[in-house]
Amino acid sequence: MTGYHNLLIVLLVTLSIFCFCDISLTKAQNGGIGVELIHRDSPNSTLYNPNETPFQRLTNSINRSFRRINHFYPRKLEETPYPQEEITDANGDFVIKYAIGSKHLFQMGLVDTVSNMIWLQCQYCFSCYKQYFPIFDPATSTTYENVSCSSDACGSIPNRYCTANVCQYQMKYVSGAISAGDVARETFSLGTNEPNKFISFPKVLFGCGHVNSGITSTSFAGIVGLGPGLLSLTSQLRNSLFNKFSYCLVRAYESNHVSKLNFGEHAIVSDPGTVSTPLKYGPKGDLYYLNLEGISVGGGKRIDHEVEADLANDQGNVIIDLATTLTFLPQGLYGALESELTSRIKLERVRSPIRSLKICYKSTLNSIEVPRLTLHFTGANIMLNRDNTFITVKDDVVCFAIVPSTGSFVYGNLAMRNFLIGIDRDKNVVSFLPTDCSKR
Repeated sequence: MTGYHNLLIVLLVTLSIFCFCDISLTKAQNGGIGVELIHRDSPNSTLYNPNETPFQRLTNSINRSFRRINHFYPRKLEETPYPQEEITDANGDFVIKYAIGSKHLFQMGLVDTVSNMIWLQCQYCFSCYKQYFPIFDPATSTTYENVSCSSDACGSIPNRYCTANVCQYQMKYVSGAISAGDVARETFSLGTNEPNKFISFPKVLFGCGHVNSGITSTSFAGIVGLGPGLLSLTSQLRNSLFNKFSYCLVRAYESNHVSKLNFGEHAIVSDPGTVSTPLKYGPKGDLYYLNLEGISVGGGKRIDHEVEADLANDQGNVIIDLATTLTFLPQGLYGALESELTSRIKLERVRSPIRSLKICYKSTLNSIEVPRLTLHFTGANIMLNRDNTFITVKDDVVCFAIVPSTGSFVYGNLAMRNFLIGIDRDKNVVSFLPTDCSKR
């Protein structure tokens, strides 16, 4: 009998390690969930290319930033020349792992805070690209259901059309990439802060892509939109997860630590030192905006950002974009900042190997002494250190990671690193807490 009990214990332990274990929605509603937010260039990512040099990864990252700013302001971007190396058409710097369907098929999706829809590749594929995990086959899932053309859900899909009373979607990207297919509902499962534990959310609306073309990158399944639109993951789960999420970003290429994305109560940012600013949604209500009032350098006089007051107060003037590396400033504000910053840095300026980076010095990131920048948002002052504002381009060259555009201000992820950033859509605030994200 003792041997039987020992065998039973061994089996139970083995199952607890290898099985996919669901947790009830009640636990999600009373607590929260957290998932790993993996930088695409981290060795932990399925998008990681070990043959790329650090310079190639940086160039790709900067090019993705410019492609995205073209998406926001296609006719307003300063025509800045930048390298034309072969790069991915899939925008975004971070991926998350999730599971879909009754059989919990794992997938890796690009996270996008400016996207308002979820889509992934589905069998049968008329045109699909290679991905790391098996492509989802709706026929193998008992919880999959197509959305009819006459449903309210179909009516909420942009660029929709119908085939045999099945609602269809089509997503077109500035890069020329396309994803098209069926609109459906399915069970999505996200990880928790407990090992091997997941929470399942039924009937999540998503795009099941049978035609996915023009995407040269591989390994990821599709896009996980976290934007404020009705069809994003955060919007669809708002009742279960308190309509709030947060993230904490480590350095891009760390392999021993990963960034974190939290939902629900785990996303509340309220520790001492937290500052908050109003959350806006822009002229179309489909992006996350803040209101930038000015910037100061090293505690000096504030450089004010001159905008139309009504526009800034009602809609904001700063897009928060988790998927953009660089930060983009309007031309006038950038010019004043450049003059003040370069007057305070007494080092030899050099030409950058990447021409879109304007301010570069012969130094290393660990040794360069630069003044701290303070972003003055309405009600909140955010102090940035050199890891938020400069990047290593070559072994002995560092460059300023803020660049000019003739559009508005896009707040990129480099400037967010080592801050716990919470987006509370019920209270309409964004909170910032300086944090060593590698220790969270």
